[in-house]
Amino acid sequence: MTDIEHPPALSSVVLLRVRDYARRPVAEQARLSAQLDAVLAVLLPDIPARQRVVLEGGGAAAVAVLDNAPAALDFAERALRANQAGLGLCIGIDHGPVEFTAGAAGDALAGDGVATAAVIAAFAANGGLLVSKNFRTALAQTSPGALSALVSAGHVSDAGLRTYQVFGLDREAPRRRRRRFIVAAVTSATVMLTAAMALRLGVPDRPRPLAPYLDSVTSPTHKRPVRTIRDQR
Repeated sequence: MTDIEHPPALSSVVLLRVRDYARRPVAEQARLSAQLDAVLAVLLPDIPARQRVVLEGGGAAAVAVLDNAPAALDFAERALRANQAGLGLCIGIDHGPVEFTAGAAGDALAGDGVATAAVIAAFAANGGLLVSKNFRTALAQTSPGALSALVSAGHVSDAGLRTYQVFGLDREAPRRRRRRFIVAAVTSATVMLTAAMALRLGVPDRPRPLAPYLDSVTSPTHKRPVRTIRDQR
């Protein structure tokens, strides 16, 4: 299924792959393919037709999204929810060059963006979602706030021994970071207060080099007379 004739030079590529598709019985493959078609039919309309290229087959689908990394991530995250129905999708996302080709065997997507997304999807075991560092960079340019949900997941390597840094999607990560920050701040304040109290109680006659200056500020050398209403008359 192709929605535009010429995809962009750079695209966010979402590669959806049904886990262990080739090892399943033919009847189960047909069922899973139908489920994948249903997922695409529901989610793709949210991406403008002129901004996407979609090819599918063999228990997998590649969706190239033009100049809209946030839309690509949202599409992938929503597609991942289909795993609750037993689809078993593994999803990889990359941002890179993509070329659309049409030949006797049918339409095809080619380029580093597709190849890298396929490698990453192969490592997104247990129905997970992984994105490349290139995609994370592209997302930062248009939606910096979305980066808080992407956490480091290590590195993966392809058959050519090229290594890619990948990130997983964790919507709870920002909340945990805020909680850790609050706990650290409270702990630091408590330690400082405890140390101050211990110093005050343990060394009551400690030197106070700033005392004369503080006394001169808090205790004026002369008092101004207070004029009453009768004095003013």
